[in-house]
Amino acid sequence: MDGEEEIDLDRSLRNLLFDGLASQIMFSLLTVSIISSYLASRNASPLLIGLVAATPYLSQLVQIPSAIFAEKFSRKKLSLVSNAVSRISLLAMAFAVLSASDLVMFIAFFAIYNVFKEISTAPWSSWMRDLIPDSIRGQYYSTRMAYGKLVSLFAVLAFTVIFNLLGSATFPLLFSTAFIAGMVSLYFINGIDDVKVGKTGRRSLKAPLKNRNFLKLISGTSLWRFASELALPFYSVYIIAVLKYPVWIVIALTAVSQLSSIYFLRISGRIMDRFGNRPVLALSFTAFSIAAFLFTFTTMPERHLFTLPLLVVIYVLDGFYTSVPGIALMNVVAKISPKGSSASYYALNYVINSVFGAAGSLTGGIVASFFVSANFAVKIDIESSLGFLEVPALHFASYDFLFLISAAISLAAIKMLRLFDEENAKDEQTVKVEMKRAVITDICSLMTAMHIPLPNTSNYVKFANQSGFSALSLNYQPSLEPLPSIPEDLNKGS
Repeated sequence: MDGEEEIDLDRSLRNLLFDGLASQIMFSLLTVSIISSYLASRNASPLLIGLVAATPYLSQLVQIPSAIFAEKFSRKKLSLVSNAVSRISLLAMAFAVLSASDLVMFIAFFAIYNVFKEISTAPWSSWMRDLIPDSIRGQYYSTRMAYGKLVSLFAVLAFTVIFNLLGSATFPLLFSTAFIAGMVSLYFINGIDDVKVGKTGRRSLKAPLKNRNFLKLISGTSLWRFASELALPFYSVYIIAVLKYPVWIVIALTAVSQLSSIYFLRISGRIMDRFGNRPVLALSFTAFSIAAFLFTFTTMPERHLFTLPLLVVIYVLDGFYTSVPGIALMNVVAKISPKGSSASYYALNYVINSVFGAAGSLTGGIVASFFVSANFAVKIDIESSLGFLEVPALHFASYDFLFLISAAISLAAIKMLRLFDEENAKDEQTVKVEMKRAVITDICSLMTAMHIPLPNTSNYVKFANQSGFSALSLNYQPSLEPLPSIPEDLNKGS
């Protein structure tokens, strides 16, 4: 690459790693769950929450024009300037919360944060593509992502404790911390060497539209994006408004999701390489449908003994379907796009999924508002000589209908995804068994390390032998592999 002799690669990669740690802390404090929790604490309507949740997706549309500037000016300067504006808006959000001003100000600054963050995406991705050598890119991104998620987990846990002590008064501190982490990230970005833009070929958005297999892929993934964003912004709203849990419970569940994400990224990389990306995508879509459906059983009609355990299970699944699909999708787009012409495929994939995600959030707000007073219940009456007993069998109310619709659409997306043809991909059942093996192996490895006797040892040995690994050594390779190679578009530090 041009100017390679002038680049201190070791120093640049070190600064990029520290940028990843700081930026991941910032992102972890600005999730949809946290933003929705704040809006719910201010008694915002479901329609408004859906609109705000759509903002990150709508703002991604600016990536198309920003790509033009990425080729004409210094990509480092564009990244620094746009990210500076984006992160300063976080401080403005903190002041808006602290002053208890109208929600319009908070939403406006949140929109500014997202728009300028996305303006930096194209120049950042192009810059990192030219900076990091191909031979170490996958391993480097895996390490960077793993460390970033681990550090951000401690930040989330810390705010869980603070929310438990201070309640909603914690929000100004949270957004201020996100601002500080963002500025620290900028400091390290400034320490990364710039790379001159090389010659680029002409990119056309028409070529992917002529690829029928690509269109089948996008049809399934965009429909799932619509389904997931129909419900995801309202998970935290449901926990606070319906289940009446404090905000710190939402933050704690977010930490559970992050732990789950780290784990599933760890075991999914080799599985995707060996068995294909499509079946992993399908399983993640299924996991979302199960999670959305389980939400409807957290009340009967009030919260019950199993409500919190159900929420933990839901957020364990959340870690899987919010982290793995992005990697699998980027991998499969790379497989089906012609060499040297993948940019248009990535761009079209990103924009279409963003539009459907925004539409899902907006539709979710409308649907939630429509069903806010709806109620459906099925009860079983048992009458005997001992007396009369009424047992609630099913109870759906308000947001439950939204979650059911979302789960159903997600299942339809799986059907559409199966029309996509991925070379050498195995069936979903094979991948499901493989992931089960990895999870069981890791659980047994942990129990062995802690000197806890394994239950049903004979059954485990039988399953292990069928799985092709030793139950005594517990040496299952997929779970011991590093994180999968992460495309630069998903791991930008901006």
